[in-house]
Amino acid sequence: MKAFGKHGLRVAAAALLVSAAVCVGAQDFALTSKERVVTGKLLLSVDGLRPGDEFELAFVANVRSGYHIGAADPESLYPARLTVDAPDVVVLEPPRYPPARRLKGADGKYAPAYEGKFVVRVHGRLKKSARPGFLTFTARFESQGCKGDQCTQPEMLVSALQARVVPPGTAVGRINSDVFESEKAVSTQSPGEQDLADRLAGRGLAARLVMLFALGLMLAFTPCVYPMIPVTVGYFSAQEERRTRRVLWMAAAYVLGLALTYSFLGAAAAATGSAFGEWMQHPAVLLGIALVLIGLAASMFGLYEIRPPSFIQDRASGRSGIAGALVMGLIFGVVAAPCVGPVAIGLLLYVARLGSPLMGFLLFFAMALGIGTPLFFLAAFSARLPVPGVWMVAVRKLAGFLLIGAAAYFAGPVVPKEIRTYLIPAVVAAAGVYFALFERSIRSHRVSAAAAKALGLIAVITAIILAAPNAKATRLIWQPYTEHGLARAALERRPAMVDFTADWCPACKELEHTTFTDPTVIKAAERFRLFRVDATDGRDPAVRAAVKKHGVMGFPTVLFFDSSGREVRSVRLVGFADPADLLRRMDKVR
Repeated sequence: MKAFGKHGLRVAAAALLVSAAVCVGAQDFALTSKERVVTGKLLLSVDGLRPGDEFELAFVANVRSGYHIGAADPESLYPARLTVDAPDVVVLEPPRYPPARRLKGADGKYAPAYEGKFVVRVHGRLKKSARPGFLTFTARFESQGCKGDQCTQPEMLVSALQARVVPPGTAVGRINSDVFESEKAVSTQSPGEQDLADRLAGRGLAARLVMLFALGLMLAFTPCVYPMIPVTVGYFSAQEERRTRRVLWMAAAYVLGLALTYSFLGAAAAATGSAFGEWMQHPAVLLGIALVLIGLAASMFGLYEIRPPSFIQDRASGRSGIAGALVMGLIFGVVAAPCVGPVAIGLLLYVARLGSPLMGFLLFFAMALGIGTPLFFLAAFSARLPVPGVWMVAVRKLAGFLLIGAAAYFAGPVVPKEIRTYLIPAVVAAAGVYFALFERSIRSHRVSAAAAKALGLIAVITAIILAAPNAKATRLIWQPYTEHGLARAALERRPAMVDFTADWCPACKELEHTTFTDPTVIKAAERFRLFRVDATDGRDPAVRAAVKKHGVMGFPTVLFFDSSGREVRSVRLVGFADPADLLRRMDKVR
């Protein structure tokens, strides 16, 4: 019995070793492809890691033909899960999973799943305290395979790799480019964008709607919205309606137009994979917006009156306000669309997972209502301003000039540069001259007439200052972007910044005039090579190639490349940032 016991222990030990080899087999998987539903391996983006460097890990998985596994989604019965273990000198972000397909089950319901080959990405950073040597990364991928409605036992796949840590300043090269370059569109999603998609996926419908409404409230105070505030005040203060109920209906129509624009843009973006900013690149869109604004301005000058359809007019007992307010809201949605870049991209990631256009419409609608809530109160307040009598005529015409100014703003990128500079100053000067000399409604009283002349003179002087060539403020000096220039920066061992901008982008102008002129930013940028992609003409093949290569989905976008030529994806900037925020990002690039 004792001999048998020793023999049994040996057999058990041997079985345990075999089991360990089967379950853990690092680089080569112990189970064959016929036994496993999922096979795969862990890959690194570079052949060496320097202290302070950022890098990418990719777990490349293959699901056996005819099978699928549950996606990394709370709606999955057994969600896929990747865990990567690394030494303490490594900081890893949560894995970024690819969008899932929606497969229909026997019960008629759709469930998120992965099929075929897919890649899970992990962004990492090596701490500056790391010492030269070797590090081991171990990936554990848990999943459950299914064929039709029949599922196998859950399984874990383990893969390990060793990475070489090299001294600072050592040249390193990119490896596994077939994986990391082909997945570039996924890798360029910033952590904030991916986090939004993940946070939405982990909540119920009511919580998702509340979260997006709150995000919309915050977006209402971004730079893209500022130009429309005076237009909103001017338009609604010029309305003749003063009854509370009608005023609220007009403000609601304004917000409804905004929400509809966002919802349809969101649905189209989800269907085409395009960013909001891309719709703003086409001259036809810009001219169309400008013409609609001019049409609204003409109604402010009394050339005609905008009326809603008779069936709406009969029910609302209204006059001209609701239809015009709805049109204004529709236009405003397009004006502010570039502001929602980072949030919209994260939301699009989630909508892509859902595979439901109706749900995508509803989620974008909730976000748009958040943006529109402050504007609802602003519009309602403006419509209640006490402007009776002949003053109403002057207020309406002021709103008309504001609308013409907005039209000039949108038409600017389409007209020649020689004319563009003078469009808005011309509108300001025309408004000043008109109110100072020709507007009869404010000439009937000595005080108002004197005030009009003074304000008119100020407007003309302001227009001259705006149009006059002046010395530009000190700001960053950019070179036109080329792949050769970016590669040369890497050869010179210098980090680089690439700014994607456009003339039609209000946030781009805010970034240019507020952040890029800051003395501390200019000083910090001395160690960078600076490149710029001017995407005003979205049809330019060079612009399209750069946007596609770097996965840019909105404007402004600023990319940061370290001294080896690799993008530091974690500090990618989408949207406006103040000088302090930009400096924090620049400081992380070496």
